[in-house]
Amino acid sequence: MLLAAALHVAPAPTTEPAARPSDAAGGGAVGVVWHDQATVAPAIQQRLMDELVARVGPRRTVVADASALARARVALELPRARVDAAAGWRSRLDEAIVAYRAGQLGAARAAVTGALEAVRSDPVVPGAAGLAWQAHVLRAQLSWAEGDAEGLEQAVAAAVALDPEAKPSTREVPPPVVEAYLRQREAVEAQAASWPSLPVSGPPGVPFAVEIDGVPGQRPVPPGEHVVVIRRPGVPPVGAVVDTATPWVVPEDAPVLEPGLPLDGKAAERICESAELRWLVLARLRDEHRLGLQRYDCGEGFGPAWYEARDGWEPGIERVVAGGDGGSGSPAVLHLDDPWPAVPPPPRPRPLFVSSSSYAGEGRLGRALPWLLIGGVIAGAVSLGVIYGREPSPSVAIDGNGFLRP
Repeated sequence: MLLAAALHVAPAPTTEPAARPSDAAGGGAVGVVWHDQATVAPAIQQRLMDELVARVGPRRTVVADASALARARVALELPRARVDAAAGWRSRLDEAIVAYRAGQLGAARAAVTGALEAVRSDPVVPGAAGLAWQAHVLRAQLSWAEGDAEGLEQAVAAAVALDPEAKPSTREVPPPVVEAYLRQREAVEAQAASWPSLPVSGPPGVPFAVEIDGVPGQRPVPPGEHVVVIRRPGVPPVGAVVDTATPWVVPEDAPVLEPGLPLDGKAAERICESAELRWLVLARLRDEHRLGLQRYDCGEGFGPAWYEARDGWEPGIERVVAGGDGGSGSPAVLHLDDPWPAVPPPPRPRPLFVSSSSYAGEGRLGRALPWLLIGGVIAGAVSLGVIYGREPSPSVAIDGNGFLRP
């Protein structure tokens, strides 16, 4: 027992486990995707994570909910062409500033108008709100240079609504414009207690996050137009320039990535790319916590599915970790109910009594054997009753001394 206890508490070896076939493909994280993770007990999820971490070794990271991670990143992703467009907008605004300083007010106003139209066309582009604020400040400078007092007030009000905490620099903006800006900001901040909330609503039952003027979170804002971006899990972000007086209903776009198990290779590849994974472990519980597993090698394909019978999880986890079946042409099947094979019945127990037919010529002994066994059980029960049974009845007494006296 001491030896067993010593072996139990002995530290694990510090050497790395031997390389497995799955390690030959290089580094990369492993993602776990459940069929309906909300219905799986946390203890079962943690058990699968522990089993995988113990087998894939320290070279890899195991992501507990790869589908949720991928869907969250889809809400932040933009095509490279749209991200590069922001640099072009910035160049257009710089051209407007150069034209303004050169006295070319018409060209400067045309460039500013084009920059604001670009922001309206794609408010999701990073930095769109900051670019709009700079464009409105430049509009105010142009109105001041042209002697347009009303245009100056409108441009300053639009800039303050986008960022009531900002302050133009007198090194770049004429002092009269800065003074008008500060007056407008002071008046807006005095009414902060009555600022409205943006009238934004989305499809019922669909969660979404709001980003207003480049700042995440729903909050009261100064009256006027604001650059709003909506992010939903699994759906690309959408945006609009929204006025506090005009409601905006978020369009009901089709999701790029549905929750749960990927239904085909395209969805599995999307999880791989968004979550930056090397391969996936697809898992599902059915029939009173019966586990099903399937592997997807990113860039290759699905491996064959494994369904728990009566031998525990270890065979399936070992098979999934070993891999080597990617690209074999297997489809995604765990989300379906039909392919699940029936659980084989448990083995029949061995008979308690020996059949009387095995005692040919000894019929009496064969017939008497059950009664002999029953009698033995009764005798054993009587013997044990001395120790574990109840006390003898008071009406029975034994005088040992008198019995032994001559």
